[in-house]
Amino acid sequence: MFELTEKTAEQIVFAMEDQENASVVDLESGEVLPAAGLSGERFAKPPTWSSREGFKLMEDFLSSVRQPSARRELSAALARGRGVFKAFKATLAEHEELERAFREFKIRAIKRTIAMWYDDLREARGLERLGPEPEDTDELLASDLDIHLLELDEARALLAPMIDEAEGESIESLPGPIAAYELAKLRAEIAAGPRALCAVADDGEGGALGVALGFRIVLGERGFGRIAFLMVKREFRRMGLGTALLGALTQAFEDEGISLVMLDSAFLPPELGASLAALGFISYGLRAITRQD
Repeated sequence: MFELTEKTAEQIVFAMEDQENASVVDLESGEVLPAAGLSGERFAKPPTWSSREGFKLMEDFLSSVRQPSARRELSAALARGRGVFKAFKATLAEHEELERAFREFKIRAIKRTIAMWYDDLREARGLERLGPEPEDTDELLASDLDIHLLELDEARALLAPMIDEAEGESIESLPGPIAAYELAKLRAEIAAGPRALCAVADDGEGGALGVALGFRIVLGERGFGRIAFLMVKREFRRMGLGTALLGALTQAFEDEGISLVMLDSAFLPPELGASLAALGFISYGLRAITRQD
């Protein structure tokens, strides 16, 4: 069984994308060869890469695009019936950075498919599966993301629509009176204008993909940071953005000499708990509701 090297994977990628010529992979050497006249257990077809996989890839890439205008254009291209691939490619061509990012995104996806195909071949021959190499998603996120630290007055225009979005979503998770109470309390704190700091994930066009708001609390000679609000736009969740915002804000407090930070928000999902532990947060106390109808 051949060794799946970077060079071999690149050759298989090329064969998968070549829709006009049939190829096979020599399982002893890893060489990609024309399929004509070659058959038997020594040879295997490259992994399938159909239009279905291609369309799914474009959908997945769209979910990672942060610029609103580019998202709208790519979304419109995907909504087309005939010529969707050509339209998507033409739209990418108008955004040089996105075009390059899509190519890298596609290569990573295809190589994951190749790794699974390779493992299946190994298993069929009684060999141990190697498993996929871990992907450093934090590094990928950081490379594509700009997080700015702004004082409250600078961030108000970005913060307001995020709070409005949280208000709309709160109906799904909180009883109306409690949601109204929590939102009124948060807005009153912001209006009072205390010393506060915001971590803002820039969307590249003057807006925000997500924000984290933290107040500086001073008690005599002591103090701590209190993160009172964290919100990420729905379409950008499950990418580690919320954790990145919390990490940036916590680090900013630490850089100011504030080593103690408390997270206190009524609008966070319970599943965030695992990420908080990774950032060094420890749960304390309890907040719960009951309704006797």
